[in-house]
Amino acid sequence: MSRPNLMHADTLCWIAKLGTFSAAAERMHTTQPAISARMKELEGSLGFVLFERRGRRLELTLQARRFVERVEPLLRSVEDAFNDSEAAVNPSGTVRLGLGEVSMTWLGKLMPALRKSLPRVTYDVELDLGIKLQEQLAAGTLDAAIVANSRSNAELVYTPLGSVPMIWVCATRLLFTADGRNRALEDLLRHETLWCVSKPSDFFAPAYQELRSFGADMSNLCTCNKLMGLIQIVASGGGIALLPRVMVAELLKAGRLALLPGSIAPQSLDFAVAVHRHQTQTAVQRLVAELLRLSRSVPIGS
Repeated sequence: MSRPNLMHADTLCWIAKLGTFSAAAERMHTTQPAISARMKELEGSLGFVLFERRGRRLELTLQARRFVERVEPLLRSVEDAFNDSEAAVNPSGTVRLGLGEVSMTWLGKLMPALRKSLPRVTYDVELDLGIKLQEQLAAGTLDAAIVANSRSNAELVYTPLGSVPMIWVCATRLLFTADGRNRALEDLLRHETLWCVSKPSDFFAPAYQELRSFGADMSNLCTCNKLMGLIQIVASGGGIALLPRVMVAELLKAGRLALLPGSIAPQSLDFAVAVHRHQTQTAVQRLVAELLRLSRSVPIGS
């Protein structure tokens, strides 16, 4: 007696569920003669008759019904196992993703490519400062986050994505006196409002230290916890700030913002995608790999 295979057993279950050979053939994308041949082979393997005729209809025998009751749960378990394997290739679900304003700008450019490569993954995005995002990762309320500079949390694993150039800028009109003469860097740093992103942002310390090293009047220092708000303040003539080049490129091109004169140095922020060291979700792991791959063709600072 040959051993029945899964295809034959699945075919019988569909006949039992749909009622006819023709309906089972349509559901299984085959022909009615193929279904009939499978049932003859299954009868030979099992050693008992599967159907009895009731007028013009075929009904399952008691033995066939008993076989279906026993095998159908097993077939569903096999199907679930295959679905799990598919999820490893085509992950699905919602990833809770933490971003800052710089990485949100970059992710917007990548989203069409991400949706194409991970079509069954959706995103629940949380915008906050990097230090806060890392706290949420450690607490398990985020699955992944793109953060800058600080990589000190031992519970997290960091995958570098690249660097974002930071430049010192002000409104173009601040570079000139009322009578049209150029203003020196020292004059700007002593008399204009100085802006930094609020603590505990990774933007704060580099900007603060650079300003002090150039003798800026630190009593003029103000902070803002949102980059977009800070950009609007500076573009309106509200002072000087260290800002990501990628976020002010259009304002520089339009002439509303200008680089500070003199030797104050540009800086950079190193970005990484962070996950908890015990993170095992396929969708999250694939997202990290895709972000790393896409960062090679679309740099985070571009």
